[in-house]
Amino acid sequence: MTAAARIRVPPAPLTRRAMPVREALEWAFGTECARLDHDEIKAVGGTGWRPFGMEYVALERAQLGTRVDTSRGRSRPHDDAELIATVVRNVLPWYAATRVADLARAGRTPDWMPDARPHCVPVKWRPSPAGPRAAQDFGDTWRYRAGRGRNGNKLVELRAPCCPVTYYPTAGQIASARRAWLDWYGYLLEVRCALEAAGLRSLRLTDDMPPMTPWKNSS
Repeated sequence: MTAAARIRVPPAPLTRRAMPVREALEWAFGTECARLDHDEIKAVGGTGWRPFGMEYVALERAQLGTRVDTSRGRSRPHDDAELIATVVRNVLPWYAATRVADLARAGRTPDWMPDARPHCVPVKWRPSPAGPRAAQDFGDTWRYRAGRGRNGNKLVELRAPCCPVTYYPTAGQIASARRAWLDWYGYLLEVRCALEAAGLRSLRLTDDMPPMTPWKNSS
């Protein structure tokens, strides 16, 4: 019997903690402080950090004759947290993986601009005793003939005062924010499907997801 065959792999827990994918990501990146591989050159060249299954990790630990402390104040994250980070890094493009990890680490979601509506607002403001007022500017030059009789052919130019306005937020800004939310929702779906087949030992992912279009349900 080989040494590898004599090594006993720790059994999986009898009960696994149920978590939605968003909560699992926040646990992995926020609580357990799991990290992504940031060495893009090594990752692309095939010489960098590689993901391994939990069986391989258990075999390596058994050969060392010790186990890394995974209690609070430990030196490395939980095995499932590292596996989640591995899946995020390999399933998503790099920009999407960092976006998902950063939001999970902060316990936040993308800002889809709730209740946002384009409003007509002045371009500039000016102070006044009664409070801020819209700053005036001069618009187009108007020409007209003034006077009668002998002065009737006198041409007068007048620049009419106006208040330049704009719309904020614009419809494009609102659409971009909600497109970013839909992208994030799609990333979570990809990660959840991959994690279901990844063999998490302590966690069990549920089908619960954030709302796909929360702006349709807002009042």
